[in-house]
Amino acid sequence: MTIPLPAKATGSHFYRYSNAEHLEWLKEIILNHELYLPSLNELNDPADGRPKLAAMSEDELSRFLIVGVYERNQTWPIEKLEHEAAVIRYNVQLHGTKALLGIMSKDLNSELAGYRIYSMSKRPDNLALWAKYGGSHTGYCLEFKNEGPLFACAKEVIYGDATEMDLENREHRSGYWFFCKRQEWSNEEEVRLVLPRGKGSKVKIEPRWLTRLILGKNMTEAYRKTIREWAKDREPELTVIEAYYDELHQALRLRMPA
Repeated sequence: MTIPLPAKATGSHFYRYSNAEHLEWLKEIILNHELYLPSLNELNDPADGRPKLAAMSEDELSRFLIVGVYERNQTWPIEKLEHEAAVIRYNVQLHGTKALLGIMSKDLNSELAGYRIYSMSKRPDNLALWAKYGGSHTGYCLEFKNEGPLFACAKEVIYGDATEMDLENREHRSGYWFFCKRQEWSNEEEVRLVLPRGKGSKVKIEPRWLTRLILGKNMTEAYRKTIREWAKDREPELTVIEAYYDELHQALRLRMPA
């Protein structure tokens, strides 16, 4: 089975929707030019970034585990390797492939938990995303310019049926799984950045990469005032615009504050 390769994300800008529940997080972005990247465990989809292991026969699973032992212990004498192979075959037969693959899937997910994902969308007027991630339009949306080394790594999310990971196929042991999501999430039109394990949870950005901040149509006036003050204190000053609902065309529009 061939794993689809994610393409480099195109478009002039990317958009990050957020609620205003923790407004101090936005202050960090505006004034300190720092983004927080959530871990896999913090994402909405529990399957996100976690490949589903393909079913295996007893012979296939035994072979995979034995090859792993041989590769990790090439200095062992042949007698010890043969003993370990016999133990593996016995345990696979005793416990069954379903139980063992379940344990392996759990271990794999634990290994992947250290990766960080920054999800963005291709447009700022997605009503579903404003409702879901923008606090029912009480939050905000960040507009990033697609330039610089950080966003050069952004890739398109591929939507479709869950692709199973064949453990015996070395091509499947890649980071491409981070860019595969089920079809039911396709309305998000997502592009994303992936930060490997051990790189921390935050990244610095150049101020020019954050081009505008869009206020939700239902954001409170107190929050609007606070955010505009932060935007004015920023160097360079950050442009703040607001979303509103066009009842005639039943669409979300953007405008400069009155």
